[in-house]
Amino acid sequence: MRKLTNEQKLEFYITQNHLDTYMNADIHSIAELLSFEKNEFLVQSGYPSDYIYFLVSGNVIVFEQSPNDKHTCISYCRSLTVIGEAASLWNMAPIKNVKALSHCTCVGINLNKYRKLLLNDLLFMQNICQILSCKLNSENELSKTFQESLEMRLSKFILNYSNNRVFDFQLINCADILNSSYRHLLRVLKLFCSLNILNKSKTGYEIVDREKLEMIANGTLCVERRTEN
Repeated sequence: MRKLTNEQKLEFYITQNHLDTYMNADIHSIAELLSFEKNEFLVQSGYPSDYIYFLVSGNVIVFEQSPNDKHTCISYCRSLTVIGEAASLWNMAPIKNVKALSHCTCVGINLNKYRKLLLNDLLFMQNICQILSCKLNSENELSKTFQESLEMRLSKFILNYSNNRVFDFQLINCADILNSSYRHLLRVLKLFCSLNILNKSKTGYEIVDREKLEMIANGTLCVERRTEN
């Protein structure tokens, strides 16, 4: 983590994301601008973070790590996302890890200095309760998808994160987010191409048949083949 001394950029991110509406406290006087490199941890399991973060640029993966070192993705987050509200805010050890999938910029508030101020801020706590409720619902929905085939999960992901009909998401990150092996993911992408649903290009995977992709995503079209995980 790097602290950035750029007041103009800090003010820009606060204003752009309306962060001053999250609390009664003067966020302009207590916030810091923080930077994380790709694969750097914002939060590590077992260690309360010193900060609560507002992710304003970049994307992160939230995952659990089993004793045999297997990672299970809980969620994938882009800006604007609050990080650290579930455990670190209360000075509790988090059970999940949050890792940067790209270069990330955060507006952070030092909890060692301002925890009491935040916990006594009624507007802030109301917003945190709403955020936690939304995340709980989202994670419950995600847990249901663990029973779905990779074909279904990948179809939904492509539909959600394609730009101008092109899916150019980094595939290693995609595999981690979908709790799949990289090789299995490539096999399914190859299957979609063979069925003329996608077309591999220099910029990524172009959606050729969106209707079929949506049918796979909602379970009305099954294209599963025997593949090893």
